[in-house]
Amino acid sequence: WPVLTSHLAWEKRNYDPDGDHLYDAIADLGLDALYYSGGAVTHSSAYNYCGNRLAARIAEIIGEDSEPYRAEAEAILQAMDSRLWMPSKGVWAEYQDAMGLKRLHEHPAVWSIYTPIDCGACTPEQAYLATRYIDEHIPHILVDSRQCPLSTVYSSLKTISTSDW
Repeated sequence: WPVLTSHLAWEKRNYDPDGDHLYDAIADLGLDALYYSGGAVTHSSAYNYCGNRLAARIAEIIGEDSEPYRAEAEAILQAMDSRLWMPSKGVWAEYQDAMGLKRLHEHPAVWSIYTPIDCGACTPEQAYLATRYIDEHIPHILVDSRQCPLSTVYSSLKTISTSDW
């Protein structure tokens, strides 16, 4: 429990220094080559939503105060919905710039679609709309299945790109 709580405090201190409940992403999900310049990032915010929800459940089980973790999870979800969810596109922004015009980066990669869904940081409607975004906007790449013994069955196999960038 002390390791979990100190890690969540470290995440908050390092990746949400402005206290807006949206987290930057520097060292998560194997995306170390991406840098969001202190911006509000969908996938890292979803991870912290999930972490705080789980910490609240654990706190209840072991007799600790669950309210700080429950409150942070709810605040993350509200911030994601109000600042990163794009109703007109039916998907979350990849991130919002921290400086300048604070623009939304409106073309999310697939990790910014499946992570909020996997972490439960969405409604069923948001999950559905976001997966439709993948169908409609993420490139689908035809797989050459001629070498496959079942090539007639799988003649139209496709994989998806990680983004449309």
